[in-house]
Amino acid sequence: MKRNKVIGLTGGISSGKSLVTAYLEEKGYPVIDSDKIVRDLQESPQLLKKIGDLFPGLVDQGVLQREKLGRLVFSDEKERKKLDDLMHPLVFSVIEKEIQDRQGLVFVDMPLLLETLDRQKNISYDEIWLVWLPKDKQIQRLMKRDSINQAYARQKIDAQMALEAKKVHADVLIDNSQDPQTTLKQVDRELKRLCDGAF
Repeated sequence: MKRNKVIGLTGGISSGKSLVTAYLEEKGYPVIDSDKIVRDLQESPQLLKKIGDLFPGLVDQGVLQREKLGRLVFSDEKERKKLDDLMHPLVFSVIEKEIQDRQGLVFVDMPLLLETLDRQKNISYDEIWLVWLPKDKQIQRLMKRDSINQAYARQKIDAQMALEAKKVHADVLIDNSQDPQTTLKQVDRELKRLCDGAF
């Protein structure tokens, strides 16, 4: 018998997913963070060696050059696929175990949730929530957040499935185009709906 309800939380780069995640954690809900899992995994010497073999020069004295790796995979789809093929099975395995260890309402924070849904064989989502905003605002926020120019911001955004395309697959849309309070009111409404229905 299923002991929990699993909500996939996704968005695009700089769409405001972190705002929603921090709020859920503040309210005491467990959030499984796929980006943190990636970072933790990439600190393992065995995995660093594999990354170094796949991407020569990007592991220096046991330290992954994240910025260089990011620029490489955002600009070259073939290189991105090499990294995804290495990382995704490991990440999904950790997420699966963490879900099994939790009870009640569980959120899985994953930027590429919809892009990788067909590869997540053993993870079943009851609902998918999408944190959304128009692309022009997404570009502006990313430029400001990362102190990058518009061309690089567009390149990073275009490396992911467009938020407009993701809307089709989402069960719940969290509109983050206005102020944070407006966004979080929508989160409260969805949480109330789930809790009123006892999931």
